Parts: sequence; structure tokens; C-alpha cells
Amino acid sequence: MASKHTYISHTADIAFDVEADSIEELFIESFKGWLESVVEITKFEPSDEIEIKLKSESLEQLLVDFLNEINFLLTVKKVLCLEVKKIEVNANEFLMRVLLGTVELNDNLILKEEIKSVTYHQMEIKNENGKYFVRVVFDI
Repeated sequence: MASKHTYISHTADIAFDVEADSIEELFIESFKGWLESVVEITKFEPSDEIEIKLKSESLEQLLVDFLNEINFLLTVKKVLCLEVKKIEVNANEFLMRVLLGTVELNDNLILKEEIKSVTYHQMEIKNENGKYFVRVVFDI
């Protein structure tokens, strides 16, 4: 089964549930949900790459840290992460390394929402019968 994310109704925030076959796919699908939430996607190709390395105290914190980092790149550095080129997640040590394809913001990129922060609200990464699940909530 392919990974997927499904938006859910959430008061004053953006929220979606993610289902994936691996922890890496869970992080990638969460990234896709973030990207869909912040920008009107048209045909843009990455012109650069950024590597991010993170260590956290839990898988949930690692996911929040990752999404907050790409959101920081967008809002502060004016760099939009368009695709995950490579990802490694160590679920036992709460480490990740990801290579992202990026593009600098320009007038052709239409931003939909400004996400203030990724929250821990209702976030719990579950592994049930070989599938991974999480709910992601963005504070807008």
C-alpha cells in the first residue's frame, strides 16, 4: 500500500492523519502534507539541496523538529523544500538525516498558509500490524 495523508476538520488549525508502510514513508508523507498546506504547487523543479540532521528525545519530537525545521527554512530563510530526495530515520535512537530538494521563494510561488508551528497536539506515532500512523496538527 502506498502512503497517504487525509485532511481532517480541525478548529482554527490544519490537521491531517498519515498512514505509511515504514517510518521513513511516514516522515515523507507528513512532509507532503506540510507542503500541500503552505504552497500552491505548480511545476517547480528544485534548484538546490539542503541536508538536515536531527536528534531528538522521541519519534514524535523528531517529526515535530523536522517539520518545524522545514517551516523555519520557508518563513525565515525564504527557502521552500519541494521534495525529499533521501531520508534515513533511526527509530531507536531518534536520529534522522534527510536530503531535500529546494528552491528560493520567488513571485511565482503562491503561499496559501503561514504555519506558526507544528504542534504536539494529538501526536502519537503508532505502529500497528506493520503500518505506521500519526496525526499532524499545524498551528496557523
